[in-house]
Amino acid sequence: MSIHIMNGPKSKYQTIYDDIKSRISSGEYLPGAQLPTEVELVKHYEVSRPTVNKALSMLQHHGLIRRRSGAGSFVSAPQDRPYTAEKLSDNGQPGTAIDHTYFGLLIPMLGVTEIFEPICARIAQQSHAHNFHVLWGDSAAHSGSNIAADFERTCMRYIDRGLDGIFFVPLELTPESEVTNARIVARLRDAHIPVVMLDADYLRFPERSEFDLVGIDNVRAGYLAAQHYLEQGAKRVDYLQKPYSACTVTLRERGFRMALEDAGIASQPEYFHTGDPSDREFVADLLQKGATEIVCANDVTAAEFMLTADSLATKVPSDIRVLGFDDVKYARFARIPLTTFRQPCAELGDLAVETMLSRIREPDRPPITVSAQADLIVRHSSLMPPHKGALEQ
Repeated sequence: MSIHIMNGPKSKYQTIYDDIKSRISSGEYLPGAQLPTEVELVKHYEVSRPTVNKALSMLQHHGLIRRRSGAGSFVSAPQDRPYTAEKLSDNGQPGTAIDHTYFGLLIPMLGVTEIFEPICARIAQQSHAHNFHVLWGDSAAHSGSNIAADFERTCMRYIDRGLDGIFFVPLELTPESEVTNARIVARLRDAHIPVVMLDADYLRFPERSEFDLVGIDNVRAGYLAAQHYLEQGAKRVDYLQKPYSACTVTLRERGFRMALEDAGIASQPEYFHTGDPSDREFVADLLQKGATEIVCANDVTAAEFMLTADSLATKVPSDIRVLGFDDVKYARFARIPLTTFRQPCAELGDLAVETMLSRIREPDRPPITVSAQADLIVRHSSLMPPHKGALEQ
């Protein structure tokens, strides 16, 4: 009897992979047994030979079969398979027995952005302790609409390679972001590749995806950012973000609103601004509307805003105050040192690896959110005169 694979959400090669894997797990195909030939599998599943070959390559990559040139494909013995629940938990040490395992970094503009480099470096360091390999999907396109297309191509290369897990940061700051992220997620879902999202979900609050998420507590950070100004006596605090920002920015804004409400300040629509911080007309309009204490969605936004404000003869911190997020390198060394939240990058890298290994051990458990705490680093940019506060040492 042949099996006809209908077009659907799961790719044809993935369906074949899942079926053969299930037969191996159930004992229908015993260790050492020879699988049907490629010609027989083509007839059985009613697919093309390249599709069968792709499924077999994926089974081989995951250690479930061995392929011998001219002889065929054979089921591997359990002790030869690179990742099983038993091997991952030997002696109570998660991940110590992973072998020939490859994780990919699916992060837009990796190598250009600053905050994700130390997180990824920490993941790479952990590869030695847990015996896995890390692939870096560098993006050749760093601006414009080409980012989205390049990001998708990187994703497809990872899927074709049959990676064992992917650390995924959603695309942002382009009109194509949401559509691109949705397509990538659909492909990762179809490929049944474990995913750990870093920093942000691809869905906006209150929705939540089926993937694990590792990042800082953005709601708390947004709350503390507004509170920093309120404790200095501010009666109004403004929030600034770029168009098409990541979901983390929405969460920071939510915490920001909560702080204003707890202080008895109604969060008026004119307190919230979405635009280009390097646009003189936009910034001039924002300042004209009375913004003086400003929380920016991240350090890049804050730096661009401060530069534009300076070009308009508006000085920080005497005329306006600015606060950001991430504590990128230039935040400390800017002409006016920037108050910001420092992300615990090493801790986030460790948590990301732990979460990925846990997901491989327990593929069917519900998605989890793992949060680390970011620290507010107070510098001159956010201090209201005559307050001096406790500056970073």
